[in-house]
Amino acid sequence: MLDILSNGADWNEPCVPITTLIKKLNEKPLDPIYESMGNFIVKVNPVTDTQHDIRHKGCTQFFGHFATIPFVFNIITDEKVVIEELTKAIRMNQQRLDYEALKNHTSMY
Repeated sequence: MLDILSNGADWNEPCVPITTLIKKLNEKPLDPIYESMGNFIVKVNPVTDTQHDIRHKGCTQFFGHFATIPFVFNIITDEKVVIEELTKAIRMNQQRLDYEALKNHTSMY
């Protein structure tokens, strides 16, 4: 199952393909604020988290936005390949120098 709730310039914009998100993850830094909200990747548990329905049980949710461009994402899936690709791209993004600089700047406040 792949449920793309948002993937584009705005939370309510029509969604673009996941390949666009992966390309942007390679080019621009994410907003480090999402580290405190699950670090961009969370396991869905509809029993304790009422915002998800039962069909999302066992899925992984990817959500956040970028720090320097208007682009947001909220993707729920149980597809192993998608989970692996997005997890790798997000974790690599968090190792970028510009991400680290944003994170250090943000933590000063």
